Amino acid sequence: MTTPFSIPEDLRRDLIVRFLAELMQITGTPDKQEDFQAALQRYCDSLHPWLEPRDGPPNPRTVFSLLEDCTFDETDENITVVLSPEAEALFRAWLRRNKIWSDAGLNTAHAWSN
Repeated sequence: MTTPFSIPEDLRRDLIVRFLAELMQITGTPDKQEDFQAALQRYCDSLHPWLEPRDGPPNPRTVFSLLEDCTFDETDENITVVLSPEAEALFRAWLRRNKIWSDAGLNTAHAWSN
């Protein structure tokens, strides 16, 4: 699978961090698992208009983990994540949505800055 935009690997990593940061910001730290699940579902549903059939796996799972793998280095300062095929599709939809919003001048607030 290829991303909808040709992007260098280091930029892709940065964009995945932004995608996951937005996801964490939206889901927050709810007291109940049901509240987290509901927030996560709303977020996934919000990306649905930007999904394209070629984005996802041919047989997406109804219930899936966002991450296939998540490991920290020996310093615990760097993390490596592998998105599940379904999360990869959501990431592509997120990229598409953000590009459209940016092209339209609608991305005026940034949730992530260094």
